[in-house]
Amino acid sequence: MSVMLARMTFPSFQRSVVMALVALMLLFASSVRSNFVYDDDPFQPVTQDETVSVGGTVTLTCSVKENDNSSLQWSNTAQQTLYFGEKRALRDNRIQLVKSTGTELIITISEVQLSDDGEYTCSIFTMPVRTARATVTVLGVPGKPVITGFEDAVHEGSKVTLTCTSSGSKPPAKLHWYRDQEELQGRPDIVESNPDEPTYTVTSELMLTVTRDDNDALIACAVDHPSIANGDKKTEQPLNVLFSPSVWIQAENDLPREGEKFYLQCVGNGNPEPTAYTWDKKDGLLSLQVKVDGAFLRFESLNKSDDGIYMCYADNGIGRGDGSFPLSVQDSDLFGFTSPPPLLSSSLAFTSPPHPFIFTSAESQTLPPPTSSASVPTPSVSFTFPPSPPTSPTLSHSPETPTASLSNALFPDLLPSSVPTRMPPSPHFSTPATPSSVTQLNGVHTFTGNSSRTHAFNTPQ
Repeated sequence: MSVMLARMTFPSFQRSVVMALVALMLLFASSVRSNFVYDDDPFQPVTQDETVSVGGTVTLTCSVKENDNSSLQWSNTAQQTLYFGEKRALRDNRIQLVKSTGTELIITISEVQLSDDGEYTCSIFTMPVRTARATVTVLGVPGKPVITGFEDAVHEGSKVTLTCTSSGSKPPAKLHWYRDQEELQGRPDIVESNPDEPTYTVTSELMLTVTRDDNDALIACAVDHPSIANGDKKTEQPLNVLFSPSVWIQAENDLPREGEKFYLQCVGNGNPEPTAYTWDKKDGLLSLQVKVDGAFLRFESLNKSDDGIYMCYADNGIGRGDGSFPLSVQDSDLFGFTSPPPLLSSSLAFTSPPHPFIFTSAESQTLPPPTSSASVPTPSVSFTFPPSPPTSPTLSHSPETPTASLSNALFPDLLPSSVPTRMPPSPHFSTPATPSSVTQLNGVHTFTGNSSRTHAFNTPQ
């Protein structure tokens, strides 16, 4: 009917155009219908598109809902038959049969190449023949990026242009710049097609003004492409930035004391490392006792005259940096005693050098208060002193034997209620002697025994 209408309405040229359009519409409808689910035709084949990277393996599946004993067939982009049912038609060992039934035909293609990209056809030879198409997209894997532009060291404050290039990608890859973990913004990518294959070369540029903080920083160029996992293709290169030293001075300790040895160390951080050091004293001259030893300034014996601000200058050939240190020498007697500390004075007086003695009764630990006329009861006390040459009265302190201290009657809290007894060494010990008399003279109880020495104890008045 449509053909008759076209003949009646349009001239011959126009009729041919209309018929071509109708044929194209019918072909498009058939092609679109083939990739849908079964619709109302149980014999219509169903396929799906696949994407694979170069070198990978792609699986092609064709299926029908019903079959009237007709065979399924896969054909390549050049319409060459690959498999007809279970039978291999093309001698290509990369193509293998996975499954063949009346309703399904599955094959694989391994070691995929860029030339395998295109449309594959599945057909079932019913009346009429029904077909379905599957598009295989082969991804060109981009090569590892290459960074150029900073093969040599650059000076602090200089500008540097870095270039990153990656080739072999399909579709074109995208390039990203990083400094350590921070992403940097480069210029837009430049994409160029390769003349002998359907792949692309991508180039990106990054401009940097470098500082000393950029020294040894890792500049990375990473490729973003669907054929690779994120970060799989990345190239890193450290920056080499030349800069003058930053200088500071470290002291041997925080409390330099008079008379001690001491040193200051000059530390310079630069690229390259400093090799020359100079020392100076601000508003003065270095003492003759001070020795310059490269990065060290050594004091043989600190003196108060060494107080002042010391300067260090470090040079690495790129530039010179300086640092300062205020030195304040402390007096040595602020940190320790120059003589032994004074002992607590005692009311126990000796007319000759003291020797160890011991009280042998509890009564002797406390003297009774003085009275005006009554005599003091005689305590049972034993003294033994070896003979010694007369000397001036001295109070000594021995680390091995107890030193006579204040009377327990005067300071009852200083001694326990009972004093453990320890006898003097046996060569000096003899039978206890009882003092012949006890008198009170101006508040002092005096004991006299067989020894020629006299000992007095003060008592409170």
